[in-house]
Amino acid sequence: MKKNNDGWRFALFYFISFCAVSLYGIYGNLYFRRRGVSNVELGILNAIPAWTGIFAPILWGIISDAMRQRKLPSFIMHIACAVIFPLFWFWNGESFLLLCVIMAVFTIFFSGSIPLADAWTLDHISRKGGDYGRLRSWGSIGFITPLLASLFILKKTEVSQANDLLPVFIGFCAFRLLSGLYSLFLPEYHSSSKKTKLDWKSLKVYLDPFVITFFIAVFMSRFLFGPYYTFFSIYLDDIGISDNFKGIYWITAVSAETALIAVSGSILKRFGAVLMLIAGLLAMAFRMFIFSITPAWYIILLTQTLHALTFGAFHVASIQITNRITPEAFRASGQTFNGAVLGIGSLVGGVVGGIWAENCGLTGLFRMLSIISLITTIILSICFAIWRMKPLRD
Repeated sequence: MKKNNDGWRFALFYFISFCAVSLYGIYGNLYFRRRGVSNVELGILNAIPAWTGIFAPILWGIISDAMRQRKLPSFIMHIACAVIFPLFWFWNGESFLLLCVIMAVFTIFFSGSIPLADAWTLDHISRKGGDYGRLRSWGSIGFITPLLASLFILKKTEVSQANDLLPVFIGFCAFRLLSGLYSLFLPEYHSSSKKTKLDWKSLKVYLDPFVITFFIAVFMSRFLFGPYYTFFSIYLDDIGISDNFKGIYWITAVSAETALIAVSGSILKRFGAVLMLIAGLLAMAFRMFIFSITPAWYIILLTQTLHALTFGAFHVASIQITNRITPEAFRASGQTFNGAVLGIGSLVGGVVGGIWAENCGLTGLFRMLSIISLITTIILSICFAIWRMKPLRD
C-alpha cells in the first residue's frame, strides 16, 4: 500500500464541514425556541431532518456510486445548504408550516453531506492508507472551533433574543460555501474503470442476523440522541446558563470525543467494534440519568465527557462495521444507508421526545431516555453474543 500523502486534505475537509455542523446543531433549536416554537413543534421540526435523512442520504449515495465520483454531489449539497439556510432567518415567525417546508428542503441537501464525506475518506484510506479516526477527529476539532469563537462573539447575558444569534447564520453560510468549493480540489478515488452493471443482489448481506442487530443498535442510538441534541441547549437555558457559556458544555463533550476518535484505531484493534457500540449505549444510560437529576453545573459539565463513548466510540465503530459489511461498489450507498437508519431513529426520537418534554418536562425526558438506553444495552448485548460479525475480524 502506498504511503498516505493526501490524508491532510480530508482532515481539512472534515474540519471545515463540521464548523458549519456545530453552529446549526448547537444553536439551531435555541434560535427556533426564541422565535416562539414550542416543545412539541420542536419535536416535529426535528423529525423533518430525521425523515429526509431516511431517503436523502441513500439517494445521494446511489447518485455518487452511479456517477463513480464524489466531487459533484458533495459540491451541490454544500452550496445548496449555504443558499437555503438564510431562509430560517427571514422566516416570518407565524407560519409553522412554512418553517417545516424550509427545513425539509434544507435537510435534503444537509443530511447526506457527512455520510458521503465518510465514504470518500474511506475510499482514500483503502487506496492510500491511513487511520479513519485520526482524519475524522479533525471534524470534531472543527466542531469545537466555532464554539470557542462564540465565547467572545455571542452575548454574555443570561436573557438573550433570537437576533443575538445572527453570527451563527453568517458563520454557517460562510463555512458551507468554503467546504463546497474546497471539495472540488479533493482527489477522486472512486473507480474510474469501465462502468459495469451494479450487482444489487450482493446487498443480501444486510439480511444477516448480525447486520440486522447492528442496524437496530444504530437506530436506538439516534432515537436516544435525537432528543438530547434537540433539547440540551434549551435545558441549559432553563437552568440559567448564558449563551456564550453554553458553548463550554458542547466544547467539553466534543473535546472528549475528539480525543477518543484520534486513538480509536488502536481501541478498535484491542476491544473490537461491537464492544465499542455497547460501551456507547451504556454510557448513554448513565449520562441521561445525570441530566435527569439536574445536579450542579459543574457535574453536568463533567458528565459531558461521556460524549467520548456515547458518540465518539459508537460512531467510529458503526462507520467501520458498515464499511466492512458492504461490498466495495456500494460503499457510499452503505454509509448513506447507515445515515438513513440514523434518520429513522431521529424521526421517532424527535417526535416522542418532543411529546415527553412537553408532558414530563426535560428532566422527565432524560429519565425516560436513561431507562430505555439501559434496557436496550442489555438486549443488544445478548443479541450480539448470539450473532457475531462475520466480515469484520475483531
